Amino acid sequence: MTDASTHLLPAPRALCAALLLAVPWVGLAADARDAAGNRLEALIEQPGTAPPPTLEGGDPDMAQAVSPLFCTGDRAWCLRLIASRNNPRPSLQVREFVPGEAEPRDRHVGYTGPERDGQFQVWPYLLRLAPGLGAPRVPTDPVQAAFENVVVGVTVEQTAGYSGGGASNSTLLLETIYHTDEGAESSSVLSLPVAGQASIRACFSEQDATRRKGACHDEYTFSAALSLLPQGQDMPLLRYVSTATRFPAFVSRNRDSLAKGALSDRDLRTARDPACSVERTLRFVSGRYVAEPALPDCSEFTGL
Repeated sequence: MTDASTHLLPAPRALCAALLLAVPWVGLAADARDAAGNRLEALIEQPGTAPPPTLEGGDPDMAQAVSPLFCTGDRAWCLRLIASRNNPRPSLQVREFVPGEAEPRDRHVGYTGPERDGQFQVWPYLLRLAPGLGAPRVPTDPVQAAFENVVVGVTVEQTAGYSGGGASNSTLLLETIYHTDEGAESSSVLSLPVAGQASIRACFSEQDATRRKGACHDEYTFSAALSLLPQGQDMPLLRYVSTATRFPAFVSRNRDSLAKGALSDRDLRTARDPACSVERTLRFVSGRYVAEPALPDCSEFTGL
């Protein structure tokens, strides 16, 4: 993943974390409920459902689990990632267990586009929507109208390695599963950065190492979390809170950090970036969640 660095470059503090970054623990506080009756439930990983490390044997088009199975506490909903050897990009299998029906109702959410390449994991939460919410229109069939609509998700991590450094980021993708007179459909409602980390080589000679007091990598981190706002009266209101940092305190991926000259002790600290450490309300508008006000460009922290 990452080229070996020279003897001039001590191992950066965040490099291993950057390149081996697990899916961020991004979610809503479990068992939260808002004024409309929308509620969040943490998904529980089911024992004994971890898949083998690689897709194995059989029909190359046959779907196989590539993640553990995650279920709500009442087991009304279960999620897992599936893929096949001919189509290794995962899709999300959403299983709804309806009382009185012997078999679950399966839905599959596919993910396409270059920005969807990476390591997928199930978002370990499920947002259960209040009756009548989540579909563009309420079904006329009372049986279909009585079914629960939900918001489910995945996180997608991407990584890049380069000489003496590397970077990673994670994106949260949320989908609404909703019922219609014809059955059930899904719709993408949110795509947001939720983690980023980069370690950029900053020493190319013994002189550079001396001038930088041994801090031979510029390091950037980004993390974000969601919470359910209690005052929501319709589709859930979400709050997005992000934190971005840089080390040394002055560095930027948009300029040459060596141009500053010798570092002082004051430079050797982690500094919070105010432009990308923000709080936003996410409101459901025309079928998607929109940040109010708009989110800033934080590609300095989330770009590869």
